[in-house]
Amino acid sequence: MRGWRAFAMLTVYLIFLALFSYGVYRLVLLSPPYSGMPLSPFIGQALYAAIANLSLFFVAFLTPALTATAISSEHERLTLEMLQATPLAPHTILFGKLVSTAGYIFLLLFAAVPILSLVFIFGGVDTLDLFLAALVIWATAITFGMIGLFFSAWRKRTIQAIVLSYLVILIFIIGTYFVYIFSGVITQDFPSRAILVINPFSALASVLARTGSQGGVSGLFGILAGWGAWVVSGDASEIETLRPLWHYTLAFDLVLSTGLYLLATRFVKPIRRWQLDRQIVIVVTVIVILYGLLGAAIFYQDAYDLVYPVSPLPTPTPVIFIN
Repeated sequence: MRGWRAFAMLTVYLIFLALFSYGVYRLVLLSPPYSGMPLSPFIGQALYAAIANLSLFFVAFLTPALTATAISSEHERLTLEMLQATPLAPHTILFGKLVSTAGYIFLLLFAAVPILSLVFIFGGVDTLDLFLAALVIWATAITFGMIGLFFSAWRKRTIQAIVLSYLVILIFIIGTYFVYIFSGVITQDFPSRAILVINPFSALASVLARTGSQGGVSGLFGILAGWGAWVVSGDASEIETLRPLWHYTLAFDLVLSTGLYLLATRFVKPIRRWQLDRQIVIVVTVIVILYGLLGAAIFYQDAYDLVYPVSPLPTPTPVIFIN
């Protein structure tokens, strides 16, 4: 933030976001989704979906570039040993690096709030929808930032950390869609939603699809969220009984970020990296117990339905009496 590049990037980002939003607005005016229906809610939903996906795109491909250089650049400048010689603990060094690098990403997201607030002028989206979309985007920023920070602590070269970080992120985004489509082609059926759990764009699509944007559950976001079978059948009542995909994605992000953070502290530690003292054992045990209890409380019914599925009642056979 002491140079001009940070402010120039912020300015370019906001100008691009404003022009992109105006372009979406003009496109919706030229092609209303449904004739005879009020146009204003559809404009609000289209702007909401466009800005949310664009913000997630920036987060997914900008965060690793900032965090993947945090530790490796210190090693290349021969200043990492100075940090390790200070009284700072390895987890404190990592937390400071994560906050300082990911803080700029959060600044970009908060700077876009005035443009995003235009959605309320048109309607069609409530505050809860905006909060859920922001929650998915912020969780993605922390998770992808932690991926970059992990590779930065593991590898001693910045270029290696950046390449590995983007490779993992491409697997999360493009790789999951490839496996999802390939699985559907092989099985000649709609694949399982579990393939898309690690994909942040599918998690965001599960939030957007419930707002009615782009045709609701019958639109593109319903398919990206893994609701393909129910979208094609048109049975919206079945969709209401499904747990949204972003629930599982946030749980995965929480576990992955915590695990990478604990592993990265081992690489930042200068000596006896894999010697676990009593304190770290207690911390890991408490985290595992808390996550286990939280997961059991939230996903207990899903696991129970998976193990003990409810069999449909047999259709009674009509009896015909012949005199």
